[in-house]
Amino acid sequence: MRILKVIHGYPMRYNAGSEVYSQTLCQALANRHEVHVFTREENPFAPPYDLKADADPDDTRVRLHVVNMANFKDRYRHEMVDQRFLEVLEDVRPDVVHIGHLNHLSTSLIARAAAANVPIVFTLHDYWLMCPRGQFMQMFPEDPTNLWAACEGQEDRKCAQRCYARYFSGDPETQDHDVQVWSDWVNRRMTHVREMAELVDMFVAPARYLRDRFVQDFGLPAEKVKYLDYGFDLSRFVQRKRDPCQPFTFGYIGTHIPAKGIHHLIQAFGQLSGAPILRIWGRPRGQETDALRVLAGSLPGDACDRVEWYPEYRNQDIVTDVFNQVDAIVVSSVWAENSPLVIHEAQQCRVPVVTANYGGMGEYVHHEVNGLLFEHRNPEDLARQMQRLVDDPELAVRLGRRGYPFDDNGDIPSVEDHVVQIEAIYDDLVAMRDRESLVKASAPWRITFDTNPDDCNLSCIMCEEHSTFSSLQKRRRAEGRPRRRMEMAMIRQVVEETAGRGLREIIPSTMGEPLLFKDFDQIIDLCHEFGIKLNLTTNGTFPGRGVRAWAERLVAVTSDIKISWNGATAATHETIMPGIKWEQALANARTFIAIRDAHAAAGGNRCRVTFQLTFLESNVGELADMVRLAVGLGVDRLKGHHLWAHFSEIEDLSMRRSPESIERWNEAVREAHSVARANPLPNGELIQLDNIFELDAAAVTDLAPSGVCPFLGQEAWISAQGRFDPCCAPDAQRRTLGEFGNLHEQSFTDIWNSEPYRNLTQGYSSKALCVGCNMRRPGDQ
Repeated sequence: MRILKVIHGYPMRYNAGSEVYSQTLCQALANRHEVHVFTREENPFAPPYDLKADADPDDTRVRLHVVNMANFKDRYRHEMVDQRFLEVLEDVRPDVVHIGHLNHLSTSLIARAAAANVPIVFTLHDYWLMCPRGQFMQMFPEDPTNLWAACEGQEDRKCAQRCYARYFSGDPETQDHDVQVWSDWVNRRMTHVREMAELVDMFVAPARYLRDRFVQDFGLPAEKVKYLDYGFDLSRFVQRKRDPCQPFTFGYIGTHIPAKGIHHLIQAFGQLSGAPILRIWGRPRGQETDALRVLAGSLPGDACDRVEWYPEYRNQDIVTDVFNQVDAIVVSSVWAENSPLVIHEAQQCRVPVVTANYGGMGEYVHHEVNGLLFEHRNPEDLARQMQRLVDDPELAVRLGRRGYPFDDNGDIPSVEDHVVQIEAIYDDLVAMRDRESLVKASAPWRITFDTNPDDCNLSCIMCEEHSTFSSLQKRRRAEGRPRRRMEMAMIRQVVEETAGRGLREIIPSTMGEPLLFKDFDQIIDLCHEFGIKLNLTTNGTFPGRGVRAWAERLVAVTSDIKISWNGATAATHETIMPGIKWEQALANARTFIAIRDAHAAAGGNRCRVTFQLTFLESNVGELADMVRLAVGLGVDRLKGHHLWAHFSEIEDLSMRRSPESIERWNEAVREAHSVARANPLPNGELIQLDNIFELDAAAVTDLAPSGVCPFLGQEAWISAQGRFDPCCAPDAQRRTLGEFGNLHEQSFTDIWNSEPYRNLTQGYSSKALCVGCNMRRPGDQ
């Protein structure tokens, strides 16, 4: 397999946690795969966006593609980075792209990988997708000294006022106008990042805390975020040898930035009694390191002389250079770290960790089990916990002995085991891509025209437009907007363009009652003219002409007439479809089927008759009886779909809302199929049950994990205003898939063959809407 890793820095150019993990993973993957890395450098003497080839300094099997990002202020998109990434994509042709971080690179390179139909994995290392500072910390204009206050969540104006306008512009006197400008920028950034997140196939979170925040705060679908701790090269952690005659020594490993809370550590160290030592490792960072040294120099007594500063070390030498020189490690971050590498590395070397009771830090250090926890952002409590180890060095030995908290032997996960799990993710995504890849036809075989979505004579409770719970029609009338009705000229234009290229049938409006469309007779004539079939969904009232006249007009040209039907009793049917009359509906169905049968017996077309229902808590108990009713009437097929809960009032009617409701659904499905097998139609065939299949517990979020989209590349929808839509999802949801074009401005063929639509057909399986779609079926259905 060819793997392309994307990371914003790579050792030895950059040596923070995400970079070190990426190197460890890439070197281990190189044992069985071809591994490439797209990363950055900041070389002021090289041309901007220059792309050069390099290799991992410790493993030349890992090939680096390094783009120069010198002299560029942080932003989230860089078109030239996208172009360089595209060049690497075309050269490498990877089987999977695995992203680690996109800061200093470009978020939109995700779209490049998706357009190439390459599965995308994204390991989350911090909160950068939600917060461009990455760590949910903020500034307060009213208190300029409070530079690193905790932030509870992303809000456009708050981000602009407290962070962006000052942190990124460096202007402490930002005016309201500038705040609004930045707020708009934040909104664009967040909108874009969410669009890119939709294209990612699987996120990996190395801490449960991090996973939960991205699901709860950012809205990532839970099934797209997998918890998986990091893996480590255990060969680097040879037996630790600590000189017992040395003074008790605390160690800090990491970058010298305020988010790491080194200032709190130094403050806490200054409060300790005895004569412990504090050793601080890391690459100097100019003013930040200078300020920390000044702070250390101001400590009382001789404490300032017991703070020792050490340079950056090679991760391969961490035992000899660091862990042999300390008795405990302190992780004092003031942000919610997720899964710090230093905690894991210390645990493997049986070095206890003192850290905050927050985020992933408190997840991997268990108080008085393998380390000590202090109250987050509290230097005094940090000092109390550190003092315990100074006073009782044997406590440090006992805590260190436990090691990793989630393994019986205390061993952190090996990179070998980690790679197996990462490979399984890659394999699943590649298989899913191959399984769910769609072959786009030269033209759709069926097109739905939203001819008259505002015209209906019923108020079905689940209807997006006409339900008594919907405000759409009331709002349209209050605003004086005209009813949406499609011009026949547009329907003819599209049919003329596609009829000779694969179009076999058309569907008039499914949102309103299509038989109310003023030009419906012209649609029938158009079908006769071009030799295509009409596929009709009607509510069964047959308005205007009545059922007999409509049936005589329809049966000759219709492939399938789907009659909305939602109960086996009058009470259920009339409650779900307010305005319907049960006895009249039954009489209409009998009459239509009789005319259909007579027309077929005379040698004419035999159109299929389908009862179409929405699966609801209020009708699931009648599912088997609906099968009996349909068979008795001579209906060929019973077809349905699970509820799109447009309104809060009907959310409790969904059969996918809980494992308990799913089990009730499954019981009804089993009984319905049993009835269908035992009751053949008058012609001896069995009634067809479509989309009536059992679900597993995961159907709460994913109806059909192995299911292929039945629409993309095969069917199309056109709104009354001429907008091209890719599927039949409710309008607000399908808008999340993108904008593809309008028939008033482009030809149907141009839209059908456009890059945005092609990209959707290739990358739909990562879309949240598609994962939760009510219309997909399992692969074997």
